[in-house]
Amino acid sequence: MPALEAFFRDHPRLAIAFSGGLDSRFLCACAQAFGCNVVAVHVHGPHIPKSDTAGARYFARALQLKLLELSLDPLTLPEVARTDLRRCYFCKKFMLSGIRNLLVGCGEGERTICDGSNHDDLSRYRPGLQALREEGILSPLALAGLGKREIRLRSREMGFPLPREQARPCLLTRYDYNLPIPREELLRIDKTEQALQSLTDAQGKSLFADLRLRITPQPILQVQTFPWERESEVRQVLKDFGFGNCTICQTEHISGFFDAKKPSSRKTENEESASVSS
Repeated sequence: MPALEAFFRDHPRLAIAFSGGLDSRFLCACAQAFGCNVVAVHVHGPHIPKSDTAGARYFARALQLKLLELSLDPLTLPEVARTDLRRCYFCKKFMLSGIRNLLVGCGEGERTICDGSNHDDLSRYRPGLQALREEGILSPLALAGLGKREIRLRSREMGFPLPREQARPCLLTRYDYNLPIPREELLRIDKTEQALQSLTDAQGKSLFADLRLRITPQPILQVQTFPWERESEVRQVLKDFGFGNCTICQTEHISGFFDAKKPSSRKTENEESASVSS
């Protein structure tokens, strides 16, 4: 990975926005392997699954990473609370500003701030990428041309913990746009998904490869494959957490459920450039 190595050589002191997901873990592990001095910064709040925070702490201990934690509540932003079409932009700006202030307050303000966005993210609807550009945040994996498939392969080769786990983006993405977000419901969504993920088959493997509980405003359980022979058990879990009227929806891809018809971030950038030129 020459491009990634060159980046680390040019930026030896990094602060990495650390969700605890595969990409940010891979970035932290690579940075350390190439001799960088790394501080990982994990943001948690009502929008972050509790398992993500637990996973971030576990991985930081395993890799002996210095971990800073920051509690933020993006629901205090009107654009986020009402799920504006660009909610991810406003949320990301809020988070990055908080990270920068935390680093300055800890005497670490001179570090280069990075995140784990990968090259595949550039071809999807990702309003948060504009926030990264505006805040001067670098994305080494995207700059090095590394997509999700190669990151998974490399992470397995490196042997660090849980390289196969599915990404769990923030809970705000469970809501369709222009819907109010009840704080209590966010917590129930997190608990419901955790309960469903804990269901296992006869071999002890998770019943679901991946899933999301979407709010449209009616709840939809989105899965890649559904074990219909266990439907009554699954529906009981949904009912226990107040989602008894849930529809089951099987889709080939889990991510981007509400963004399928949105332009990619790269297309959006090109359109913005064209409008500026005209």
